[in-house]
Amino acid sequence: MNKKILYFCSLFISVIMLSGCGSKGDSEKSTSKNYPVKILELKNENNPVSLEYEGITGGSEVRKLSFKSSGKVSKICVSKGQEIKKGDTLVELDKSDLNFAMEASKAQMDSASAQYDKAVNGAQQEDISKADIAVKNAQDNYNYYKDLYDKNVKLYNSGAISKQDLNSCKLQLDSTVSALNAAKQSLQQLQNGSRSEDKQALSAQVNAAKADYDSKANLVQDGTLAADSDGYVVDILCKEGEMQPAGNPVILVRSKNQVVTIGLSSDDVKKVKIGAKAQVKVNNNKVDGEISNIVQMSDKTSGTYSAEIKLLKPVDNKTFYVGDTVKTYISMGNKNGIWIPISSILNDGEDYVYVSENGRAVRKNVTLGATDEGKVSAEGLKSGDKLIIEGMKNIKAGYSLKAK
Repeated sequence: MNKKILYFCSLFISVIMLSGCGSKGDSEKSTSKNYPVKILELKNENNPVSLEYEGITGGSEVRKLSFKSSGKVSKICVSKGQEIKKGDTLVELDKSDLNFAMEASKAQMDSASAQYDKAVNGAQQEDISKADIAVKNAQDNYNYYKDLYDKNVKLYNSGAISKQDLNSCKLQLDSTVSALNAAKQSLQQLQNGSRSEDKQALSAQVNAAKADYDSKANLVQDGTLAADSDGYVVDILCKEGEMQPAGNPVILVRSKNQVVTIGLSSDDVKKVKIGAKAQVKVNNNKVDGEISNIVQMSDKTSGTYSAEIKLLKPVDNKTFYVGDTVKTYISMGNKNGIWIPISSILNDGEDYVYVSENGRAVRKNVTLGATDEGKVSAEGLKSGDKLIIEGMKNIKAGYSLKAK
């Protein structure tokens, strides 16, 4: 019996010793080594919330300018990259043919206007006197041929002249009757003035002639292509002496209004309104801007909605290159809560961070929210938590920590 008791006691002591050796090996990882980390004590912060997008500078500000009529380029007055002011001459066409067409149109307009003025103001006394004389002359002519015809009728009845001679005299009499009636009608029209429908017809002719002249005059004026706003010459697409078709671009310009184009997602486009404040990062400098335009139809390729941010304080154009990629931040107000550095977040299918509690690493899963540049709002943490922001990739839950 004593031998059995001694055997079980020896076995029990051996198990305890083996168990003690195993636990000592596992704990050495977490207790024998202190892992260096950097800690940030969290607190509630009230940070701005923004939507972050990449944008393209100056996309919609570049415009193509062209002539309304075809012609030969006679002079190019600017150079590529030149700053221009509103009203500056850019390109000129040879206007010889345009001027000829305008002068011919003006002559037609002046003629139509004179006819209308005559109808409205009535005839001059001199014109009436001339018409009255014409009536008297026509009357005398008629009287002469009437008397001659009457005499020829008597001669025909007596057989002295033929029927052909009588008919010839009758034709001469009928001609004088027509001439006398026309002269009387002209005199009466001059005395009574033009009818209202005649005046309306002449007025319509004047308006048509004036519209044609204005069109020709505009073409002459358009033969000089001028800047319609302040800006810069992006490119020149023509050469002196070349023929340019109407509507063909001859020069590219951009205004001094500096814009950045972004593509909003289907969710964010519902949040962003015209006039919303924004910031654009140009050459590491933040410039204030605002949303100036949002296209209501999505792009067929990307599915995004194009929006423009206008810079409120233009930057030096020497550093603002069209087509450059920049960072943009659209303000969505402020959010109060726990904000952590984005760089402190780890992910293994879930977003999580490490905090230090009693000198040891503790894992905490987090739910991420709004961002503000390098920070993000996070749920699952509280004020006073000691967030590990450096060295977290080298540790696991339970590791002993040494705070820098």
